[in-house]
Amino acid sequence: MDIREKINEANDKAVHYLIDSDPVWVDIQPAGECVEGLEDHMILHSGPPIDFEDMVMLHRRGMVSAMLFEGWAKDEEDAIRRIRAGEVKIDSALNHNTVGAGTGIITKSVAMNVIEDRNSGKRAATFPAEGIRFQGGFCGWGLYSPEIAENLRVMREEIFPVIREMLKKRGGLPIKPILAESMQMGDENHTRQTASDLLFDKQILPDLFMSDRPKEEIMRAVNYIVETPRFFHCYGQAAARSALAAAEGTRYSTMVTAVCGNGVNFGIKIAGLPGRWFCATAPMMEGKYTSTKFTREDQIPWIGDSCVVECYGMGGLAAAASPIVCNLRGMTNQQAIAQTREMERICITKNHNFPIPALDFDFLPVGIDMRLVLKTGILPAIHGGMFHREGGLIGAGMARVPMECFRLAMKAFAEEYKQ
Repeated sequence: MDIREKINEANDKAVHYLIDSDPVWVDIQPAGECVEGLEDHMILHSGPPIDFEDMVMLHRRGMVSAMLFEGWAKDEEDAIRRIRAGEVKIDSALNHNTVGAGTGIITKSVAMNVIEDRNSGKRAATFPAEGIRFQGGFCGWGLYSPEIAENLRVMREEIFPVIREMLKKRGGLPIKPILAESMQMGDENHTRQTASDLLFDKQILPDLFMSDRPKEEIMRAVNYIVETPRFFHCYGQAAARSALAAAEGTRYSTMVTAVCGNGVNFGIKIAGLPGRWFCATAPMMEGKYTSTKFTREDQIPWIGDSCVVECYGMGGLAAAASPIVCNLRGMTNQQAIAQTREMERICITKNHNFPIPALDFDFLPVGIDMRLVLKTGILPAIHGGMFHREGGLIGAGMARVPMECFRLAMKAFAEEYKQ
């Protein structure tokens, strides 16, 4: 069998980890119990690995916030001193079975939603939304205050026990049916989760109301769910991550298993080159700001791991499913369809689980192949939020994964599998 046949066979195997995945929400646990390799005195962040001194302000602030949140430092000055002294380990979230959306700050005490891919047995954990007041809060924006700390305590000790009890009674919640139906209702499940939220609520809320808990406890959990925008986003990310984790290590595969940025660098991972990063300068996003007072000078380059969903076939690859999202950037319905058709040219195959009305019920592309990216010159489109340099979301838009990432990955692949 020649190298091309080996690659094609490997890619067929790798992409079917995505197509055949069966993600189920099974638990809520502290990160220290469900994130593999997360040690005491370790802080995870979004994007490729980066030293503290090279981080953008948002990540440096997140490191300090994590030290204060866990009680590893008495104040900001003490936190920075201890970080520089090497008293904590700092690592990329995507080096573990988790996802760091936004700044992606994760430590052992953070409560995480656990998704199990019942096809492969792989589990992934993602931090939940922090409610209407603190949406990005500690994990997504790297913020810390007594109010944020108290909110996290309330979530962990008062809200999540109610939800966890309900989840255990129902035996978990399948995620793929929600993703599939919502993408026929206008979501691409990166920037938009409007339909996903409603479908999620329809399944979960009746079970919560049937709980034997006191009414005030039930209503606290219900209000947390229904009042939080894009509540379902973390479940889509974990579904993608669990499937992609199963594909990692598939020998000879050229399928992309991660794309992410840290505000400085942008990196990708390849299934056949497990544990290795291939990085270039993080791109800027193009889109619309939430206010005319914001300009490109206010914006930070791409930061966050949430584009793991693109590797699963959602977000930028699923533009045709959500012309509403594309319209926010001034695109027409036909341009949204064209974006998905363009993404087909760099993907291994199509995912029969996701038929899309705007495509005449053709299926979404899945499995970004670095060979096809290099051959066609077409770069993967990734949707997401635009972050202010001082923190907070200031808009939504799109970027393209840098070509240099693929060039470096192919060079390493050729060296690894030279005949």
